[in-house]
Amino acid sequence: MIIEGEHTFKGPREVVYDMFNDPNALATAVPGMQKLVKVDDTHYEGAINLRIGPINASFAGVLSLSDENPPESCTLNIDGKGMAGFAKGVGKVHFTDLGDNSTLLKYAGDVNIGGTLASVGQRMIDSVAKSMIKSGLEKLEKTLEERWQQK
Repeated sequence: MIIEGEHTFKGPREVVYDMFNDPNALATAVPGMQKLVKVDDTHYEGAINLRIGPINASFAGVLSLSDENPPESCTLNIDGKGMAGFAKGVGKVHFTDLGDNSTLLKYAGDVNIGGTLASVGQRMIDSVAKSMIKSGLEKLEKTLEERWQQK
């Protein structure tokens, strides 16, 4: 499954990049996230509950960062498993300073899903993924507004 899109944040690139490296900000932004714990500078362990169509599933996994070029770009790698299947993917994230304290986030990635979870169909999975990304970006926008107002 290919995932791509963009979102403009109202904040400077450095602050937006830092927020994407904050497990607390990410954990509150991802719908269904139960925990996200920083293991080291580039690895996080997490647990998430997802509902996709008739399937309600829990997954545990690792999120890792690679190819970091702060505050311009990074690559996110996910590897999660649960009773309903697995998800493994990689996504590239690019942060562009638009001036006037605005940052354009562009993302593109590929996720492979298998097991019972894959049986619900590509369209339903795509729909849930897009909804989760939209909701997550909106929550991160609120987190950014709070952080930026405090400065």
